[in-house]
Amino acid sequence: MSKPFAIVTGASSGIGFELAAICAQEGFDLLVAADRSEIHAAADEFRRLGAATDVVEADLATIEGVDRLWSAARGRPVDALLANAGHGLGRAFLDQDFADVRHVIDTNVTAMVTVTRKLLPGLIERKGAIIAIGSVAGNYIYPGGNVYAGSKAL
Repeated sequence: MSKPFAIVTGASSGIGFELAAICAQEGFDLLVAADRSEIHAAADEFRRLGAATDVVEADLATIEGVDRLWSAARGRPVDALLANAGHGLGRAFLDQDFADVRHVIDTNVTAMVTVTRKLLPGLIERKGAIIAIGSVAGNYIYPGGNVYAGSKAL
């Protein structure tokens, strides 16, 4: 019998890393994604924990990045999606380059919605799980947090 399979985005550090490690310890095989090269060292740790682990280093804010993640799953039935990828800018709104603002929105919102939409039919069929990571920051107004907070409110 094959092991359950989870996809974890933003798994190179922080909450995403911890979620992937828990999945590995609980017997899942993994597909992990991040837009930083640290994802490869993280994947080595998940393998040490017993998970067969595939890696995608891609910017999920782009259609190309989401397509690379989708392709890397190779049609394998997915039991869990842990959608954690995200980032913020931390500067006053008018001091943020608008291309950077769009990148935050595309990472924190568009990527999560796109990946979830692609995986949802199979997850429903398998009675799988989705954990979409938001942030308590979404409940607050604070300096430099306007785009991040708005895009991580769930």
